[in-house]
Amino acid sequence: MKACIIIVSLLALAFTNAAWARTLTEADSAEEGISAALDGRIVGGYTVDITAHPHQVSMRYKGILTPQNSYTHNCGGSIYSKYLVVTAAHCVIGKVASQYQIVAGANEKRSVNGVVVPVKEIIMHEQYTPSTYNNDIALIVLGAPLPINNVTIKAIPLADKPSANGAISVVTGWGTLTEGGVSPDLLQEVKVPIVSNEICQQDYRNSLISDAMLCAGVRGVGGKDACQGDSGGPLLVDGKLAGVVSWGSGCARANAPGVYANVTHLRSWLDEKIAAVESTLLY
Repeated sequence: MKACIIIVSLLALAFTNAAWARTLTEADSAEEGISAALDGRIVGGYTVDITAHPHQVSMRYKGILTPQNSYTHNCGGSIYSKYLVVTAAHCVIGKVASQYQIVAGANEKRSVNGVVVPVKEIIMHEQYTPSTYNNDIALIVLGAPLPINNVTIKAIPLADKPSANGAISVVTGWGTLTEGGVSPDLLQEVKVPIVSNEICQQDYRNSLISDAMLCAGVRGVGGKDACQGDSGGPLLVDGKLAGVVSWGSGCARANAPGVYANVTHLRSWLDEKIAAVESTLLY
């Protein structure tokens, strides 16, 4: 029994060291410094205009004990409709709606040139597991409608079929540009191939790659990935939201693809919650 406890403890420690969420803390945002113990940015990508990804939003956050502080970017999200944004559960766990603002239609991470709307409600997957990032999905219900103009602010459809191994995905966000580096002020994009869960599991031997997860990366090469500050943001396949930036071991490592919440697998949860919210809204 004692040996089993030691083995379980070692495995838990191994996962803790390997699995890094991809959010920015309030201190990170304020100081533009990134701790090497967290992860979530675009690495190996390039600057892109918001008109290329008008579904992308910046989630601005401030601590509940620091109401005097400004809202600062810590996660991304994707517009589903004028009242709904899809993001990662690990971005919002333990938070309340008043701690967030959503900024849409802006190229800059710190800009308020876009549209700023309050958050009315946070709906997190009931079976989200923080220790493994399983079911890492959440919905943000907005307190005011986004002015959808289909140029700088546009809804993105949800993927309706599994993403094939090798399919090219597009990931966007304001996360750091290198592991342990600093984050840019302008929106970034990177293209990475999908990695099947079976192959991804081989890379993450001590961590479970579940059906609720989707992997993407350049195996054996690295250099392209999401990273700290990209959490909750979109991974697109064929122009649809196929994944939500979740976690990874470091950033852009050759032997560690990025891991995303699998929208196709989580589609039934999303459809149910979206229907419930929309039944209460007056469009």
